[in-house]
Amino acid sequence: MVFEQRYTWGRAYRDGSLVCGRVHVTFRRDDRLGLAAHERRYVVARFLDRLHPTLRSELEELARRRGAAARRAAERMEPIVIVVDDPRHGRDRIVGRLEPPQRRRGDLRDVEFGLREPTS
Repeated sequence: MVFEQRYTWGRAYRDGSLVCGRVHVTFRRDDRLGLAAHERRYVVARFLDRLHPTLRSELEELARRRGAAARRAAERMEPIVIVVDDPRHGRDRIVGRLEPPQRRRGDLRDVEFGLREPTS
């Protein structure tokens, strides 16, 4: 059962360069027993405005592929940094790799991509 869910806005960067000016970020926290600390937080991102052409093509490819092909495409992508400025929770910097979306319907701006954070 999901214990907490919150929404905020952020920006996405790669190698210090802005690659998306507006990202809708959803944080979900799961308090089920048996989950490690890094498994409790799940981040979902929708890329809305001012997409860099390279990121746009990567997201389109990731949304188009299925199964193992989608996982391989996600692994080839460079990590992404999402910076959020939440008035209630402060600034947060999330570094991770994008995951294939669960639902692929609609425009690219409607597709939600999971963000897998490193486990260290």
